[in-house]
Amino acid sequence: MGIIKWSPLKDLLNMQENIGKIFDESFKNIQGEWIPAIDVIESDKNIILIAELPGVNEEDMEIQITNGILSLKGEKKLKIEYQSEEYACRQECSYGKFIRTFAIPASINPTKVKAKLKDGVLQIILEKDTENHIKTIKVDTE
Repeated sequence: MGIIKWSPLKDLLNMQENIGKIFDESFKNIQGEWIPAIDVIESDKNIILIAELPGVNEEDMEIQITNGILSLKGEKKLKIEYQSEEYACRQECSYGKFIRTFAIPASINPTKVKAKLKDGVLQIILEKDTENHIKTIKVDTE
């Protein structure tokens, strides 16, 4: 057996690459297969989430609010089945399932949430409760 030259830099780069793969796979499993871009705009009356979802149909998405968390789930499906004998294929577009979650303030009324999908852009409008629910609590003395 010959002498093997040890290269600490090469080992470090290999370790970094392996850790990167672990994080990439873990993140995919948690978040889904792709992550759509989302803008959040807040005004005095509402919060608007704008999601870029080109190619995602209305029936392939779900919006839920549970315990102060808004979840946007869905799937962008590949519409053409490619067969390797017929096509030279290069795929750059993202496909698959996605999940995005956002904590929403307690001032949002879940019954007044609206969603609109137009030209691949989803708008989720979260209306703020304009009433001030301030309650003064009297302290009893014994």
